[in-house]
Amino acid sequence: MSAFYALAFDDRVELLTDGAIYADDGTLLDIRRKVWTSDRLPLAITGRGNSGMVEAMATAMLFAASIGTFDEAAERIDGMLRRRAEKGAPADFEMVLVGISETRGPVIYYAASLDAYGRGIGPWQLHDAGREFGGGNVVDVSDLYAGDGLLNSGVELFERMRAVPGPNPTRPDLPDLYGIGGHVDWTVVASTGAETLRIWEWPDVIGEPIDPAREGREPRWLEAA
Repeated sequence: MSAFYALAFDDRVELLTDGAIYADDGTLLDIRRKVWTSDRLPLAITGRGNSGMVEAMATAMLFAASIGTFDEAAERIDGMLRRRAEKGAPADFEMVLVGISETRGPVIYYAASLDAYGRGIGPWQLHDAGREFGGGNVVDVSDLYAGDGLLNSGVELFERMRAVPGPNPTRPDLPDLYGIGGHVDWTVVASTGAETLRIWEWPDVIGEPIDPAREGREPRWLEAA
C-alpha cells in the first residue's frame, strides 16, 4: 500500500511519506527514503507502486528539472509522460510532484501509468491534483487539525492508516496487507527550496511482515532524513 499525503498552503507545500518497500505477500524488503528533492528548484517527488519504476520515474523527473524554471520543468515532465504512453511501463506506478510554480504558487501534480488506484484520472500525463492529495487507507481524520502544518498531525495520520490492512492497487487479486511502515518523512517545499526531516520511526523488521502492534523503537523527532 505505502502512503503519501500532500497539502498546499499559501507559501509552501508539505508532503508526508513512509519508507516501506515490501513484497506482494507483505514481507518487508527494505526501508528507504521515498521522497526525491531538487537541489536547484523548489520541487519534491514521491510515488507508489513498483519501487524500481518509482525510482526511475523520479530520477527522470529530476533530470527534467535540471534546467529552467519550475513551470518549464512541469511542461517537460508532462511531455515526457505523454511520449512514454505508447510504450507503457513494465510495472505500474503513481507519482506526485509538489513545488512552487512561478505563475501559480504552491502546487501538487499527479501522474500514473494507469488508473489502478480508482481515481478516474487519465494515465501518462501530469494532472493538477488540487490543494490536498493523498494515497493510503481511508481513515477517519475528522479530529485531526492540519491548518498549521503537518508536523503535529502527520504521525497520527500515518499511524491510523498503518493500523488498517489495505489492497495492493496494482494486484487487487491478492489479500489485503499492512503496507505502511519504516518511518515518516516530512518534506516542506517553499520558494527557498525543499527540506526533508525524519519525524517518526516504527520498529519494523526487514524480512518480516509489517506488524502495527509491534513495540520497541522510540520515536525520532526532527532529525535530518
